[in-house]
Amino acid sequence: MALEFTRLGPHMGIAAEGVDLATPPDTTTAGELRRALLDGLVLCIRGRPLPPDAYVAAMAPFGTPRPQLGLHRRHPERAEIMILSSEDRDELGDGGRIVVGAAWHTDDSFMALPCSLTILHGIEVPESGGDTQFVNMYAAYEALPDAMQRRLTGVRVVHRYDSSRKGNRVGTRSAEEVARTPDVDHPIVRTHPETGRKALYLNPNRMEQVVGMDRAESDQLLDQLIAHATEPRFQYRHKWHRGDVLIWDNRCTMHKANADYPEGSRRVMHRIIVEGTRPV
Repeated sequence: MALEFTRLGPHMGIAAEGVDLATPPDTTTAGELRRALLDGLVLCIRGRPLPPDAYVAAMAPFGTPRPQLGLHRRHPERAEIMILSSEDRDELGDGGRIVVGAAWHTDDSFMALPCSLTILHGIEVPESGGDTQFVNMYAAYEALPDAMQRRLTGVRVVHRYDSSRKGNRVGTRSAEEVARTPDVDHPIVRTHPETGRKALYLNPNRMEQVVGMDRAESDQLLDQLIAHATEPRFQYRHKWHRGDVLIWDNRCTMHKANADYPEGSRRVMHRIIVEGTRPV
């Protein structure tokens, strides 16, 4: 079966069919998949659940995977894989339920070198609910008035793992994990290193304060930009099928996971993150 691509949304999202990830894609196929990702920002490769070794090998053409930070969520067979489950709990804290990624965010912005791509593999998906929503941050930036684009030139924001502005509960971390993630600051507009396009770089769940602004002014600006970027016109909503491999570009998107599936449903995902570079 030949490789075929289908648009999933009017301005972002592409599905690929006709590739079997049980064996790593050849050079030609890998190149086509990477180009589709850069074009669509979110790439869904339809398939079936893969064993951990095959999954990691199939994703190698997309970049170097980075071991997951949270030791207690690492896959027992492959440190590159984080297990995300509807049964996740705050194991180092009070044991309460944790819904990873329930608020708008972009992965890893609390790191000095945030990951470039996130890859999520649907091992178990609920019959209804559990969708992942995305926003196109290229389009959000380009839709800003010229005066706002000029205002944002050179603006930087402090990103903190446990931000006081966070929109969802975060799990208790070990002292080692805390020590490895000091506050960092990043530009609020970043240039994609492969496409050269500018995108808003926001993370409502990790942004603490705009550098050089008092808190009130900072909150007003960040709230304004977040409200703009998450308007429905910039969104794509992905409905999961078992076996989907979903790859997205954190350098030009935000996303959120919806925990709206029926009680008793299971949602299990295997996540890989790909090394990135310092935002500029």
